[in-house]
Amino acid sequence: MKKLLLVLLVVALASFLLVGCLGEGTVVDDDDDGDGDGDGVVEEAAITVENEYTNAGGVTFVACKNADADPSVITVTLPTAVEVDYVVNVAVRTDVDTYGTLYPATPNAARTIWTVDDFPWSEAGCEPICLVALVKHPCCPGEEVALRIVTVDCTAPYADLYVTVKDCADECDPDACATAGVYFTWTSMTAATACDPADDCCGDACSGLASWTIEVEPDACAGPCDLVTGSCPVVGTLDCGCLPYADSGETVVTYNVSYTLLDNVGNEFTDDWTITLGEDSGEDITVVAGNMDGLSTLGTAFQVYDGECE
Repeated sequence: MKKLLLVLLVVALASFLLVGCLGEGTVVDDDDDGDGDGDGVVEEAAITVENEYTNAGGVTFVACKNADADPSVITVTLPTAVEVDYVVNVAVRTDVDTYGTLYPATPNAARTIWTVDDFPWSEAGCEPICLVALVKHPCCPGEEVALRIVTVDCTAPYADLYVTVKDCADECDPDACATAGVYFTWTSMTAATACDPADDCCGDACSGLASWTIEVEPDACAGPCDLVTGSCPVVGTLDCGCLPYADSGETVVTYNVSYTLLDNVGNEFTDDWTITLGEDSGEDITVVAGNMDGLSTLGTAFQVYDGECE
């Protein structure tokens, strides 16, 4: 009889341990009416990634950890608290019941929200991966309680950028403040011909381009010269008044330009370049961007950036 009771006790403990290892991926919400029947409402565990982006086709993108984008915070939200001695890990599922490295998450005080601050995204080449959350006890293999399919974006956006610098006097603007200097235009469009329409070289190979920005030091006449758009092409004009020639007595004046391309998950291409002007129209005009050599020909279009478009 004692042996039978001992066997039953062992079976009961094993069953309890198994339930503890499996945990709960979902719970039934009683809808606050107190009848205990749950009303058929199910709350599920969820995985979210900071700065994630879902396109119109339903594909969710996240930024990988590289030089241009900080690693994103992963948050696992559970419907009930994880018991003491249990932990939550985040991993990439490589096959059925097979996972890569398990990365421990940190809980909030209620043990319902768990975060991983530095998940090492791999160079996935814009391919989908299965991101999972596991509730685990040290003596158990753990249970997968949430899964999220995401596509990892490791590439910065690109554009071919052509710039033209012109004297404001060419615009016949009577405003003295606007004519004593230059303006410049830029475009990622190649010139149209009689047979072919203009082609655009601007975009992102994975999550898509979100915005571009060209910002120049403000001038007292024009105020801040900041232009932003949310889509291709990268096209704009910096009006007269933002880049006046050097004052009388100055040899040259130099303006700093900040150029940024940003994709939908935070990868970016940035560069700072300069426009240097002398006192008079067409004199000592030099534009330097990245590795481009200085150019001193007023009114001539030249390529500032080659986005390596296909």
